[in-house]
Amino acid sequence: MPGVGLSRLVEHGPTPGGCSLQGVAASSDGQPHEASLVYIVGRVDHGIRREMRARLAAWSLSIREYTTLSVLNARPGLSNAQLARRALVTPQSMIEILAKLEDRGLVKRRVDPSHRLILRAELTAAGKGVLAKADPAIHAIQEEMLAALPIRDREATIRGMTTAMKALSEGTGDGRAPTTRRARRTTGAKARPSS
Repeated sequence: MPGVGLSRLVEHGPTPGGCSLQGVAASSDGQPHEASLVYIVGRVDHGIRREMRARLAAWSLSIREYTTLSVLNARPGLSNAQLARRALVTPQSMIEILAKLEDRGLVKRRVDPSHRLILRAELTAAGKGVLAKADPAIHAIQEEMLAALPIRDREATIRGMTTAMKALSEGTGDGRAPTTRRARRTTGAKARPSS
């Protein structure tokens, strides 16, 4: 199986987003500082993406293309905008991704009979075949990452990360705290004069 090996996922190397290495730097007495969770997650994310790129190369797929195929396999018939939201890319980027997948015969699009300006995408037989081959290689990453953990700890890890993911998904996406948008609406409502 192609790949760089999960044992190297978080070894020394470029940090995501220029993240400082202070999280794991040694102190003056030679003892390492405790790394923050944000730093650790960033390094794991960086390693997972590196591993995915290496494994997906066997099928000439990018991470975004693989994600698109996976989403369409679960939810066929999505529009470009719906697919972009689920694949975590912009609508413009999704247009480009779908065009490449369509050129390769992995995806086909049809006009929505109710809205002729909307195209609905779905996998072709070839697309399903490629995904069926790539899925085991990608799914194996999680198993390899958690192999040293007891089952109970694995479940706790997944629950914790899922909770963190949901908490972040409630944010505004602009770096402000998740409650900022709600607080702004509440403040605005109080500031309006009564009619």
